[in-house]
Amino acid sequence: MSQKEESILTLFKELSEREEKVLTMYFGLGGKSKTTLEEMGQEFDITAEDLLQIKNDGIRKFINMIVSTENYPISIPDGFLESADSDFLDNFMSKFIG
Repeated sequence: MSQKEESILTLFKELSEREEKVLTMYFGLGGKSKTTLEEMGQEFDITAEDLLQIKNDGIRKFINMIVSTENYPISIPDGFLESADSDFLDNFMSKFIG
């Protein structure tokens, strides 16, 4: 596991337990293979739509954590993340993970 992945997983610990698990599985981090929302839905016994909301909320919190550090001194316009769609959030995370 790369140092970057370890850092990401450390930040995920700041999320709710469910958000952490969903993001780790969805993006295939920590030695786990990528898992679809439908597959997770069967495991967690909740709908893919509910998991989509958990995933997106977790990514939004993650982005806010990243931009609040001195390493990423940028600002995000009010309401931007809340209005960002799932594809945008997924693309951000995929690029950030590398």
